[in-house]
Amino acid sequence: MRAAAVYDLGPDEGDVLRALAREDAEARVRRAAVARLDDVAILGEIAKTDPDPDVRNEATRQLTGIGAETRDPVKAAEVARQLTEAGRLKEVSLIARDNPSIDVRSAVVDLIDDPKSLGAVARHARDGSTRARALARLHDADELLAVSLKAEHTDVAVAALERVGDTDGLSAIAQRGRNKVAARRARVRLRQIEEAVTPAAEAPAAQMSSEDRDRAGQLLREAEALVALADPAETETELARVRLAWAELGADTEIEPALGERFESASEAAREAISERQLERAAEQIRAEAAAREQADRLRVVQEIEQLEGAGAEDRIAELKVRWDALPPIPQEYAASLTRRFQDACRAFEERERRRMLAQAAAGRLQTLAAELEQLVASDVTPQELIARWRGLRRDAEVLREHAEANPDAAERLERAIAAIEEKEQQLVEIRQKQEQDNLRRLHQICRQVETLAASESITLKAGDRALAEIRSAIDGRLPLPTKKDRQEVQTRLEAVRGILGPRVQELRDADEWQRWANLQVQEELAKKMESLAEEPDLEVAARRMRELQGRWKQVALAPRTQGEALWRRFKTAQDAVFTRTSAHLTAQNEERGHNLAKKQSLCEQAEALATSTDWVKTATALQALQAEWKTVGPVSRGSEKAIWERFRAACDQFFSRRHDDLKKRKDEWSENLTRKEALCAQAEALSSSTEWEAAAAECRKLQIEWKQIGPVRRSKSDAVWQRFRTACDAFFDRYKHRDQVDLQSKAAARADVIRELEALVVPAVADDATSAPEAPAGPPEGLVEKVQQARAKWQQAPELPRTVQQELAASYHQALGKVVAAWPEAFAGTDLDPANTRKRMEKLLARIETLSRSGGAEAPAPVSPAELLAQRWRERLAANTMAGGQAVAHAEENRWREAEQEVRTAQLQWTRFGPLPADVAGPLNERFQRACRKFYDQRRKV
Repeated sequence: MRAAAVYDLGPDEGDVLRALAREDAEARVRRAAVARLDDVAILGEIAKTDPDPDVRNEATRQLTGIGAETRDPVKAAEVARQLTEAGRLKEVSLIARDNPSIDVRSAVVDLIDDPKSLGAVARHARDGSTRARALARLHDADELLAVSLKAEHTDVAVAALERVGDTDGLSAIAQRGRNKVAARRARVRLRQIEEAVTPAAEAPAAQMSSEDRDRAGQLLREAEALVALADPAETETELARVRLAWAELGADTEIEPALGERFESASEAAREAISERQLERAAEQIRAEAAAREQADRLRVVQEIEQLEGAGAEDRIAELKVRWDALPPIPQEYAASLTRRFQDACRAFEERERRRMLAQAAAGRLQTLAAELEQLVASDVTPQELIARWRGLRRDAEVLREHAEANPDAAERLERAIAAIEEKEQQLVEIRQKQEQDNLRRLHQICRQVETLAASESITLKAGDRALAEIRSAIDGRLPLPTKKDRQEVQTRLEAVRGILGPRVQELRDADEWQRWANLQVQEELAKKMESLAEEPDLEVAARRMRELQGRWKQVALAPRTQGEALWRRFKTAQDAVFTRTSAHLTAQNEERGHNLAKKQSLCEQAEALATSTDWVKTATALQALQAEWKTVGPVSRGSEKAIWERFRAACDQFFSRRHDDLKKRKDEWSENLTRKEALCAQAEALSSSTEWEAAAAECRKLQIEWKQIGPVRRSKSDAVWQRFRTACDAFFDRYKHRDQVDLQSKAAARADVIRELEALVVPAVADDATSAPEAPAGPPEGLVEKVQQARAKWQQAPELPRTVQQELAASYHQALGKVVAAWPEAFAGTDLDPANTRKRMEKLLARIETLSRSGGAEAPAPVSPAELLAQRWRERLAANTMAGGQAVAHAEENRWREAEQEVRTAQLQWTRFGPLPADVAGPLNERFQRACRKFYDQRRKV
């Protein structure tokens, strides 16, 4: 009975459930209480410490159900920690595998350290990210091998395989691996290991560059990595991309057969992985549909209980509970979640029934309370009394508002009445707070004012009396303030200031009495002086002194009341008499000053009209003239002097400020223009020595156009920068006009440098004293042959020159080269500059040209008998008698001459490349060679 009563406890009796679960002596009662608990900490404690195994198992099931259903990673992590401490690692792996939230699964996986649990999650988790996360935390070699062997999901099986390093493990996966893709990948890796250990027989390898081989290796690695991708669509896309890149590489170069086989094997493995993953997804869909079918009947019962309410609901829920118990069992992986949902739905129904009963009882009270509060709002009581009565009814209203659905109309009336009362209460509170803040602000202001007055060195009697009155009023008024602390602070400050001001005010009051008596004598003297002005003949002096006496009277106006009134009437009577005498003079003076004011106003208008002018020189002169004229105009009416002068000065200042700003702006522009022109000068100077004639000329013209577009610069720098730019441009264009000579000198410089290098080689062999007989040349310099060969290579690579210039330089070149060879002929033995060898080659070539010049372009005939010679001529004559024969002979003759001419030209070119010889040897040979060539060409022209 006590176990059954546990299920009748409401959700607000959690303390009772926790006490029963932990402390009840009967295991069945504890187990029933545990089935109703959802406190993770209490369930974890029971799962670890309860003496009854059934109670511990029930607590474990509850924790597992909470962990499998929650979407809060923090709560799931706490559940996993409790289960781990209780030694329930299998349930932790179930949460990591089956929870619907990926964040929860990730958080739980991060808490698992047991290799077997991690391996179970890696093999059986719902999604690839959870499997990959569990595999990443798994470092046990045996468990990695087990994952690769037993996992049905391709992604985790292949990923685990990549971390298996021993050949025994790879062999086991290749033979017994449950996943086909992993098994195939294991066989590929075994084959690669065998190939690395036992090199294949030598075979003709494709000739691939290192760059192509690196590219092929990269593509091969990408193809082999495709089996680890989880998404089959992504794998298929990447496979197509990699195969296209491989085909493009094969079109450009011949790929090594071994690489080609590996790539095809990797492609086949990727295709198999795509197929396996598609099958896996289809299987997962089938399992999900089967689970939905298995849960459908129980889900319908739970959903009906969740929606059950109204009359007859008690009987219906009893029927549904019986129906639930009669349903066939379902797999354990779904049971915990559905059972928990069923229990929650039953408890929710019981709570709804309880609230319904309470709502029925509250319906009548709602009507009564609403009417009572409406009468209270409509009454004429003061806000304070209304708030006091509302405080007595507030608790009942708060309780009944929870059951508003029992009588919606009365609840709505109650809410309106409560809102009206609370609004008035809030208004009263705001008014009181505002008044208190205003009072506090005003008192603080009074404190600051009187404290400032007390701190000043001099105060007046009037200010001191007023301050003391304000202090007295503030202290005696006792205005409401926000806090008692504020009142104490303000009162303390006011008392302190009153203690300072009181003695000082009394001193001022005593001094004021003495001052009033002292002023009587001064007032009497001022009255006498005012009376004496009645006889002053100069009205200007009388008016001025009258104003002075008026000002002095204001300074001593305080006096005892009786005597002071008499003296004031005496002073006033004399003042009126003087004013009557001077009024006409003052009127004329005012008229004159009015005319002066009109003149100055006219000058102001002229200055204001010129203030916005941009004709700086003329306007400045005109304003200076107006300023000079201003000085000649007399004074103006009193009170207008400052205003009219400030108006005139403002107009002048406006113009001269604008003029100053414009001058500053122009100076900035001049400076900027100078910078730009100096930059153009630098560019022009850089181009003045250029030899890129057309490009440099175009750039110079562009710089000249840009120069014209730049504005002016400061006059003192204008000529200098222009001369600099013009000088640079003139220098370039002068060189541009004589560019042919410059180019010629530049080209000739290369050949001249070669000549100087050769001449420098023989300088050490010449005696320093020109008058002395030349000494025997010393040994050849180090690296002489290499230096000479380099100089000859430079001569051959030098640019071509006009014939006359090149002939002169060639003569100097051959002369210098001959000096070098003549100085050390033994150093050039065996080279193409060997004098003996060169002479033989020249004589041989000369003999050949002389032979051609004698035979008329044909080979020298062999000696024949007179009969044979006659027969040969007879045959030629017969051949010439026919047209075809004549043409053939003529054609053969022409070909023979062309071949001979080509041979002579080749000989001439070869003759120029011979090394130098002494002049006594080279001279005759050159003369014979040139004579033989001329003779040959003379014969060629005749033909």
